[in-house]
Amino acid sequence: MEQLTDEQLVDQIRQGDEEAYRYLIERHSQYIYTLVYRMVEHRETAEDLTQDTFIKLYRSLGQFRGDAKFTTWLYRLTVNLVTDYRRSQRRKPYEAILDKVKGWMGKRQEEPEAMALQKEEQQTVQRLLAELPDKYRLILYLYHFKQLSYQEIAEATQLPLKTIETRLYRGKALLKQKWQEVRNNEQHTSERTSAAAVSK
Repeated sequence: MEQLTDEQLVDQIRQGDEEAYRYLIERHSQYIYTLVYRMVEHRETAEDLTQDTFIKLYRSLGQFRGDAKFTTWLYRLTVNLVTDYRRSQRRKPYEAILDKVKGWMGKRQEEPEAMALQKEEQQTVQRLLAELPDKYRLILYLYHFKQLSYQEIAEATQLPLKTIETRLYRGKALLKQKWQEVRNNEQHTSERTSAAAVSK
């Protein structure tokens, strides 16, 4: 079944092929778990919600019309499920979405802020991301880490395309601003240290 597309697997599942359903889960389980974990930041909860996602997937296959890519539709289903969970917990839907940032911009080396991925700076980037408003973090994650296009993010989050563009632009600007502040502070500290050493 490895050669079958997601859409072909869905067709087989609709015809009662349980093996196709198991293979679809196997193909996307780690992908979905990572997304869920970055939204809830708790391993056991992420595991439970990942299972719930695939249960909901099976029950909702009749709603998949093929208007969008299957992965985009699955993203939307997952985000909606986790958002509902977060609301039930009376917490912000995307609070602290990024627990780890290793490689989150690894495939977009042309981005100016890609320099922040140097190994010794990852903890600083993680802290800066945690300081960003919640509404920017999911967009940054889906664009940089999952490599989704603006249109795919809009479909997955059910937000207007213009909103995605604005939030991505502002989120990146805020991140670069915070990053520059850190660099400036480090430079000033280094200069003061050097001046103190010279004066001795």
